[in-house]
Amino acid sequence: MRTLWRFLGCILLAAVCSTARLSMTADQEGSVQGPNGPIAGARVRWKGTAIGTVSDAQGRFRLPGTGKRITAWKEGFYIGGAAPQKGLVLDLRPLPAGDCEEYAWVDPRPRVEDRHSCANCHAEIYREWVHSAHARAARGRRFLDLYQGTGKHGSQGGSLLAERPEGASVCVACHAPSVAPGDPAFDHVHLARGVPSLGVHCDYCHKIADTSLTRLGREHGRYAHRLLRPTTGQVFFGPRDDVDRGEETYAPLYRESRYCAACHEGTLFGVPVYTTYSEYLSSPAFREGKQCQTCHMASSGRMSNVAPGHGGVERDPRTIGSHAFLGAHPDMLRRSLHLRARLVRQNNDELLVDLALSARDIGHRLPTGFIDRHVILLVRVMSAQGEIEPREGARLPEVVGRGTGPGAWANKPGLFLGRIWTDEHGCAPVPFWLAERELCDSRLEPGETRPARWLYDAAQAQRVEIRLVYRRFFYETAQLKGWDDNEIVLLDKHLVVPAQGAYVWSWSN
Repeated sequence: MRTLWRFLGCILLAAVCSTARLSMTADQEGSVQGPNGPIAGARVRWKGTAIGTVSDAQGRFRLPGTGKRITAWKEGFYIGGAAPQKGLVLDLRPLPAGDCEEYAWVDPRPRVEDRHSCANCHAEIYREWVHSAHARAARGRRFLDLYQGTGKHGSQGGSLLAERPEGASVCVACHAPSVAPGDPAFDHVHLARGVPSLGVHCDYCHKIADTSLTRLGREHGRYAHRLLRPTTGQVFFGPRDDVDRGEETYAPLYRESRYCAACHEGTLFGVPVYTTYSEYLSSPAFREGKQCQTCHMASSGRMSNVAPGHGGVERDPRTIGSHAFLGAHPDMLRRSLHLRARLVRQNNDELLVDLALSARDIGHRLPTGFIDRHVILLVRVMSAQGEIEPREGARLPEVVGRGTGPGAWANKPGLFLGRIWTDEHGCAPVPFWLAERELCDSRLEPGETRPARWLYDAAQAQRVEIRLVYRRFFYETAQLKGWDDNEIVLLDKHLVVPAQGAYVWSWSN
């Protein structure tokens, strides 16, 4: 019996060795070459998969498994690719030596006559982008109204162009970064025409080879970007190292938050107008290794091929980022907030409204972005006759809205989450280009919970109304400019006052 087991063991071992040899011989072997010989350290993979390896000092590689196509990339080169074959040599072409300032930008809009037009191949990505804030960056109504001093009914309110003309080209750096220095639009962004008028468009974003953070917040947009525009042919940087159509290359930058920093961190005229990136650097998200793209380019889950019928391959939908670039979107704002409400009858004649508002799963302060953005938590306790004034509790500041119109909530019970800057005379709100002193910054830190309490006479109290409202600009500015879409209502909840004891309610999205 022992001899039989030895015999069977030998057979099994031989079978395993035979399988190993078959597997080894099935592996693809080859080399990666450049104009000057073998390329060491190239990333080689089966296209569309995570199976990869790195070429050795002689440019040689052995790639396990099987697939339809093999690709290779190394910094400074285009991505190369070929079908598997014996003695495979992957040739990599070097990228252009320098940036061509006379380069003509690719129009992203669908154009049959131009094979490079982004929408021709990337139709779904184009549809996401065209509805994004990036696509409206140079033509957005609110942006141009502030820039030119216009409004719904003509010239209304302050104008950066008129009051601080020396800063006009700074706006172009982020809002229309492909405008050429000699173009009239360089100092008057509303004059932008053609592709530069499309704001932060596909071709500009995919020509960024690197971003400098040496003067973070003081070197904006295009001034902090190192572009690589070819004299002839094309080059597109992207987040994948296996796109081998002959014009693409890979840059790790596209999966890193610093890619966003140049336009989302900005000190203008001494005022920190945008502080999102520096807030991110001090957040738990940064320490956990999350990137801006993790949330703001999160996959929609609907796309598995970015260029169907045009050379694209099927991929896991979770690996394909959305180009909608969700920012101050209602769903995203709601996901970032949590509210707990506790209504307590005390001594039969008192009503305690105890609220706690929290910022969750967010990589910066809430709200962030443009200096005027703010969130209002409005509390109203109602009787059959109308609103009851509290005995004590926090009140909303004057900048929330003076007067008697809808949304004029100054001095109403509530919380204000935002920044307030004053001009040299102490007036607020003011445009950032006239701001002199920060009066407050009451925004929520990531993970912070802000408690607040109001005390009321309980005898007539019937319900408590709680509203959470996000405002893009201050009430006074929106009224002056005629912006009817300034507010996003995140929550509007009515709670019945308990007859006795306490009632607890919580909300999160």
